[in-house]
Amino acid sequence: MKIVYFIRLLLKHAGLLIISPLLMAVLVFFGTKELPKVFISTTRIYTGITTGSSIVSLDDSKIDLFASRAAFDNLIEIINSKNTLEEVSIRLLASHLIIDKPTDEIISDNSYSKLMEIVPEEVKQLVVKGNLEKTVENFRNLKNKNYSNFIYAILNYEHPHYSTRKIASKIKVSRVQSSDMIDIKYQSDDAAICKNTLDFIVQVFIEEYTTIKINQSDAVVQYFQKQLKQADEKLNEAENELLRFNQSNTIINYYEQTKHIASEKEHFDLAHQEIQRDKVAAESVLSILEEKMTATQKQFVNNKKILDLRNSLSELNTQIALKTYENESDSAKEKSLISNIASLKTRSFDIQEELKNSVREQFSMSNTTEGLPSSSVLTEWLSNVIKLEAAKAKLIVADIQKKEYERLFSSYAPLGATMKRLERKINVAEREYLSILQSLGQAKLKQQNIELNSNLRIIAPPFFPIVAEPSKRKFIVLIAFMIGFLIPTFIIIVLDFLNNNIKTWARVEELTGLNVAAVYPNTSKVSKYVDIDTIEKRALDIIARKLILNIASIENKRKPSSFLFFSSLEKEGKTRILRFLLKRLTEYGYKILYISYEKDKISEEIEQIIYSRDNSFHRAEKIEDLTPEKDKNNLSNYDFIFIEIPGVLNNSYPINLFKTVDVPILVTRANRQWLKSDSFAIKDILEASDKEPQVFLNGVELQEMEDLIGEIPRKRSRVRRFLKRLILLKFSSKDKLSIL
Repeated sequence: MKIVYFIRLLLKHAGLLIISPLLMAVLVFFGTKELPKVFISTTRIYTGITTGSSIVSLDDSKIDLFASRAAFDNLIEIINSKNTLEEVSIRLLASHLIIDKPTDEIISDNSYSKLMEIVPEEVKQLVVKGNLEKTVENFRNLKNKNYSNFIYAILNYEHPHYSTRKIASKIKVSRVQSSDMIDIKYQSDDAAICKNTLDFIVQVFIEEYTTIKINQSDAVVQYFQKQLKQADEKLNEAENELLRFNQSNTIINYYEQTKHIASEKEHFDLAHQEIQRDKVAAESVLSILEEKMTATQKQFVNNKKILDLRNSLSELNTQIALKTYENESDSAKEKSLISNIASLKTRSFDIQEELKNSVREQFSMSNTTEGLPSSSVLTEWLSNVIKLEAAKAKLIVADIQKKEYERLFSSYAPLGATMKRLERKINVAEREYLSILQSLGQAKLKQQNIELNSNLRIIAPPFFPIVAEPSKRKFIVLIAFMIGFLIPTFIIIVLDFLNNNIKTWARVEELTGLNVAAVYPNTSKVSKYVDIDTIEKRALDIIARKLILNIASIENKRKPSSFLFFSSLEKEGKTRILRFLLKRLTEYGYKILYISYEKDKISEEIEQIIYSRDNSFHRAEKIEDLTPEKDKNNLSNYDFIFIEIPGVLNNSYPINLFKTVDVPILVTRANRQWLKSDSFAIKDILEASDKEPQVFLNGVELQEMEDLIGEIPRKRSRVRRFLKRLILLKFSSKDKLSIL
C-alpha cells in the first residue's frame, strides 16, 4: 500500500483523530492538577575499589575490569537489598516518632500528622523519647515477632515513605563514569524525609558493606588459625616421636654416629689386617728360626719353663689388650683401668725379662746348625715370640671388637630407615606448618588491607533540597495526547487491514479471476470540495469507451450490439450504473434499447422493454425471447441493447442467454466481501458460456479512482498541494508545459 492510502484513510477519520487526543490531554491535564511535588537529594561516596591504596603489594597492580565491575555491582546490590531498605525504613520511622512535634529538618507537618493517624498505640509505647538506637531495637524486635504487626506491615505495604518497595523505586545508584565513586540519588514528596532517608541509606550501607568485608576476612583468618594449631600439634607429635625413638635407641646424632662408626670400622679393619700381618710374619720368622736351631735348642725353647713363661706372657698380653679395649669403651672406669693396665704391663715386662734370662742361661752352644751365632738366633727368636704373643692377644681383642662392630651395624641399619621415616614425617609436618603460617600471614595482611579499604568516604554529603524538581505534568499531558492519537490510529489501520471487503479493482481481479473493465465511484459522503460530477462523467466515459472497444474487437459483428448486466446479489448498483451510462451513450448519438425486469423511465430517447420473470424466463436463449412479438423485428434499429437480469444467487436466470449476447458484464460493489457462493455462481456462467464476463466495480472510494481516471478534481490549498507533492516526491513536476 502507498503512504497516500494511509494518509487518506486517516483523513477519513480526522474527527476521531482530533477529538481523541484532545480529550485524553484534557482529562490528564485535570487529573494531574494535584500532582505532588518531587524533591531530590544526592550524595557521592568514594569506594577506592579500583585505585585505592594497598598494603598487600607496594607495586601498582593491574586493574581487573571484570572484578571492578563485579565489586561495584555488589555495592549497588547491598544498597538495594531488602535488609538494607528495611533497616533504613525502621530508622526513618523511629526518627519521626521519637520527636514531640515536627520540624522542618526532620519531617513536614503534613507528613507527621498523617503518620500519627496510622501509628497504633502499641507502637507508640515502644518509642523511647530521645533514644533513637533503643527505639530502633524495639521496632526491630516487633517486626521479627510475627507477620501481622504494624512495623512489618508498613515495611511491606505501599506507604510512600516507609515501604521498602517505595524506597527501592525512588533510589538511583550509579557509578561516576569509570571512577571509584558512586552517586546515590533519592527523591520524595517531602524535602526533609528525602534528605534524612538518604542519610540513613548511606549510614546503613556503609555499615553493611564494612561488616560483610570484615566478616569475610575474619572467617579466613580464623580458618588459618585453626589449621595452624592443628599443624603445630602434628609437628610436635612428630618431633616427640623422634625424640622417644632417639632416647630408646641411645642416639644423639644418628648420621654423625654412623659416620663415626664407619670411620672407626675402617680404621679397625686396617689395624686388624696389620695385626694379622704381624702375627703371620712372626709365625713365619719363628718357623724359619726354629728350622735353623738344633734339636737341643728346639727342645730347650719348648721346655716347660719356657712354655709357661710364654703362656703367662700371652695371658698378660691378652689381659692388657682387653683392659685397653675396656678403657676405650667405658670412660667411667678410666682411672682404675689405667692402673690395672700399668700393673699388667709391668708384669709383662718382668716376664719378658725373665724369659730372656732363662733363654740365655739355658743356651750353652754358641752357634746354630748353619754356623750362625746362637745368641743372635735366640734374640731374634725371643723377639718374634714376644711379637707373636702380642699379636695373638691383639687378635683376640680384635675379634671381640669386630663382633661389636657387626652388632652395631646390624642394629643401626633398621634404625636408619625408621629415622628417615620419622624425619620425613617431621619435614612434611614442618612444611605444612610453614605453609599455613605463611597463608595466615597473608590472610592477616589482607584483613588489614580490607579494613583499610572498607572505610568508604563520603565526598558529598546528602543535602537538604529547597526547590522542588520541575513538574512532569506537561510531559504527561503530551504523552496522553500522543496515546490519544496513536491508539485510534492503530485501531483504524488494524480494522482496515482486517477488512475483507473487495475495495480495489486489483483485489476483485484477484478474487474473481476476471478483468475489470471499469469502476464507478462511491458518491455517498463526498466532501463538498470534491467535484463529483466530473468524476462520474470521467467514469462513464471510460465505461462507454470500454463497451465500444469490446464491440469493435468482435469479428463479423452485426447490429445491434448486446450487453448483459448481471450480479451475484441484489442491490449491487446495476440499475444506477445503467441509468447514467445509457444517458451518456445517448448523448454520444447512439440509439439504445434497455430490457429490464422493472420499469425505470430513464429518458425520452431511451426505449425500455419490461420482461416478465415467469416460469419460462430461465429458458430464454436469445434477446427475442425477452421481447414482445411487435418489437422482435425492430431490434436491428438499435445500436446497443442492454439487458439487466436480477441477482443470480437468489433468482432463476437464463443461463443460455450468456451464449448469445456479445458481452456479459458483472456488476459488484466494492464495499462487500467476495464469498465462495459468488465464485460458484461465476463458475456456472463460465462453464455455460464461452464468453468471459467483464467486471464493473461499483462504489469504489475516490482515492482508488485516481489510478484509472487520474487526479481527483477537488479544491486544494497551496499547502495541501505542496504536502501531496512532498509525499509523492513530485518536486520537479509541472502542471503545464511552457512552449518557447
